[in-house]
Amino acid sequence: MEIKTSEIKKIEDELSKYIDSNVEFILKIGNYILSSGGKRLRPILVLTFSKGLKGENSPNDYPIAIAMEYLHTASLLHDDVVDGAKLRRKKPSANVVFGNDTVVLTGDYMYANALYLFSIYGNIDMIKNVSNTVKKMAEGQLLELKSIGDLNITMQDYYQIIEGKTAVLFASCCYVGAELANADNKIKQNAYNYGLYLGYAFQIIDDLLDYIGNKNKVGKPVFNDLREGKVTYPLLSIKDKLSQDEKEFVKKTIRTQNPDEKHIEKVVNMVIDKGGVENSLGKAKEYVNKAIRELDIFPQNEYFSNLRKLAKYIVEREF
Repeated sequence: MEIKTSEIKKIEDELSKYIDSNVEFILKIGNYILSSGGKRLRPILVLTFSKGLKGENSPNDYPIAIAMEYLHTASLLHDDVVDGAKLRRKKPSANVVFGNDTVVLTGDYMYANALYLFSIYGNIDMIKNVSNTVKKMAEGQLLELKSIGDLNITMQDYYQIIEGKTAVLFASCCYVGAELANADNKIKQNAYNYGLYLGYAFQIIDDLLDYIGNKNKVGKPVFNDLREGKVTYPLLSIKDKLSQDEKEFVKKTIRTQNPDEKHIEKVVNMVIDKGGVENSLGKAKEYVNKAIRELDIFPQNEYFSNLRKLAKYIVEREF
């Protein structure tokens, strides 16, 4: 997707603008994680849908787009505490630098601040949509936590997890962008569906990168999901091809705290040998194609052309 450098700079400039807490520690932690970089896909989705439908971004578009990045940032802060993460985007994670207690509370502040921005610059339709999104994000995180070390989770469980973890926030960004342009319900629903399918594809590829990614490019250690006992698409997709002995080996590995690296590598090789990579890429491409089809009713302009390119980029990220 072609994103102008000026647009990214505008987003970066706005990110710290609306963190106005009197508590210095909140400013320090918030700016620490926000300055760590990131693709800024969520505010870009908001701004692109709005601009694509009405021709330009209005002043209110930016605080709303930034609010969506705050929601994402809050979820990252909470995730890192729950997972005990050590790295985030090639830097020590905020919980390592500042401690779990302060990071959790800063995440709460970011959630509250995002919803405050919606109350000022948004409308009741946006607030309903975003509030429901935050609820689903919490449900997804709790279900993922409950599913740690469980090889018996279903594909339905997995999709509920990744919907909350990634897809529903993408969907909400697209919906809110369309609402900023006063779009009708059909347009908003298609925008939401585009984001949902994009999010599914994004997370499946993210899960795949944990198996075959280059840690220097991914920005965090690979094989981390397995170390944490998480069962994701690459493994789920080949589960029925495992012998009983192989299943028992995988169960033992994902249920062990600090499992042996050789055991982790053995599970990774099982997944690769039995087609987990191809399955994951194939499924992600299915969702990319679904996402692109949702854009058929939108204007045929450069902005929606860029959204099609973005969807294709999801499955072409470097491994």
